[in-house]
Amino acid sequence: MDKVQLQTDITQALKAGDKNKAQSLRFLMAQIQDAEIANQRQDLSEDQLNKLLNNQIKKLKESLTMFQQAKRDDLVKKNQAELEILQAYLPQQLSTEDLSKKVEEIINQNPNLKANPGALIGLAVKQLAGQADNAQIAQLVKQKLG
Repeated sequence: MDKVQLQTDITQALKAGDKNKAQSLRFLMAQIQDAEIANQRQDLSEDQLNKLLNNQIKKLKESLTMFQQAKRDDLVKKNQAELEILQAYLPQQLSTEDLSKKVEEIINQNPNLKANPGALIGLAVKQLAGQADNAQIAQLVKQKLG
């Protein structure tokens, strides 16, 4: 994700009259600026930006689940639209097959952690950060360990 591109996309959304996209991207930009202020006004790295984006997407998914349970269709539609907008800024995700191979490599490189699935999941999540959903990584690790 690139801040300059994000700002350009906000401007384009405003010019096109796409209020939902502009609002979603402005909120994301505000979060980035807050994080930079907390980081002593230093620009965030690519990994930090992706982590912030992933956290926002995770919150939206959790909200979406709650809105679906409460049968709030208006908020479900709004959250789904916002999710689609933000997911476009995620880095390219690994295919299921490639992710499976990477998880297998991590397991084979750390045979001493096979007895501790939690530690292995943590290691895999850290090494594959931004390349796949953490829940999917955890599921694959558990599946491969039996």
